[in-house]
Amino acid sequence: MSIDRSIDPTAAQVRALRDNGRDGPVVMLNLLKFKDVADYGDGAEEPPCSGAEAYRHYQHAFTVTVGALSGAEVLYDGPVEQVFIGLAGTPETDWDKVLMVRYPTRQHFLAMMADESYRLALRHRYAGLARTVLLQCGG
Repeated sequence: MSIDRSIDPTAAQVRALRDNGRDGPVVMLNLLKFKDVADYGDGAEEPPCSGAEAYRHYQHAFTVTVGALSGAEVLYDGPVEQVFIGLAGTPETDWDKVLMVRYPTRQHFLAMMADESYRLALRHRYAGLARTVLLQCGG
């Protein structure tokens, strides 16, 4: 599998969250576009599945596997049904799913990112996502 690092935060973005983020809860708003078929690469031991299914494995990791560490609380998890305002069919509006997750603090989010179990689950994220936007919001 070739890993598309454009779906990862840059070092500068991680530093900005660490050093300049708000105190208290944060909500991460995820805009998600899935691959039709998950791409785990040649020789992968994962059974064939859709990009959405691969992402569900990743989501399980940050909500359940490392849930005690992350404190992740899913506020909304659902499909994009239609573009109400904006030009439908453009990359700016073409999303499959919106996921809103509240973390008790930005430190919880950062601790999750550093956890080895979480990092192992990233393979599902890479396999399933065609593209994404992650927006930090007030909690």
